[in-house]
Formats: sequence, C-alpha cells, structure tokens
Amino acid sequence: MKKAFTLLFVLFSVTQSFTAKSDVPSELNGFKQAINNVHYLAKVKITKVEVSREDDESEKHVYSADVLATYKGETHKNIRYEMFVEQGEDVVFNSAPVYIALCVDNNATYYWPGTGSEFKYSSAIDSWLMENKSKLNDMKSSAGWCE
Repeated sequence: MKKAFTLLFVLFSVTQSFTAKSDVPSELNGFKQAINNVHYLAKVKITKVEVSREDDESEKHVYSADVLATYKGETHKNIRYEMFVEQGEDVVFNSAPVYIALCVDNNATYYWPGTGSEFKYSSAIDSWLMENKSKLNDMKSSAGWCE
C-alpha cells in the first residue's frame, strides 16, 4: 500500500510540474503579444471599481489602481482606466498585483482593449520584464488593439 501511495504521489508531482512548466510559454507569449499591441504596460494593485450603466445596455467599469511599476508608457503613481462590458458582468478583483496592458485615446483616457490585456503575477513574466525593462519603453508597437 505504501508503494502504491508513493507511486501515486510521484506521478501527481510530475504531472503538476509538467503542467506548470507547459503553461509558462503560452502565458509569456500572450503577454508579449499584448505589449506589441498597446500603448501602456504596468504592474498595478487595483483599489476600486466603479460601475455605471450605459444607454446601449452595456456597463462601464472604471478601475482605479496603484501603479507598482510602469514598463511602457507614461509613469503614474495611480491610474484610472475604463472597461466596457455586457450588463451584469461580475467585477472580480483582489489585492494581488496584476499586469495590465492598456490603450490611451486622444483625450488621454486609458482603456482596456479586451480579453488578453490583464495578466496575473507570474515569476516567468516578472523575470522577462526584469531582463527587458530597458527595451520596453523604446519598443515600437503597432498599438493594433487600440484602433
């Protein structure tokens, strides 16, 4: 019985390790794609979300956040950005830092360009940012998600 339990534990550990490692490249690839398609990139701690209904039955969520680090775009201590969603969509956030990739319009309003623009903290992303921080602000981007 002890051998069976040990074998099960080893198989579970190997499976977990493989799953965690295989998620890292796709997560980092999505992050890099976001960088190339937006104006602004930062690590933030969201502090507040205000929700208002729009005339077209959508909702406008206005996020307020403390900026922990700016990697691309103008540096701020705090930032507010808008997100338009379907009416009734849940607002979910906690105190954990996240990376956000945002667009900026002609009125200097920051906005969320869509799915794939917010990333949970990960050591893979953090390591990549530390290695490439000096290149990010000078990086030419198409800002394709912002058009």
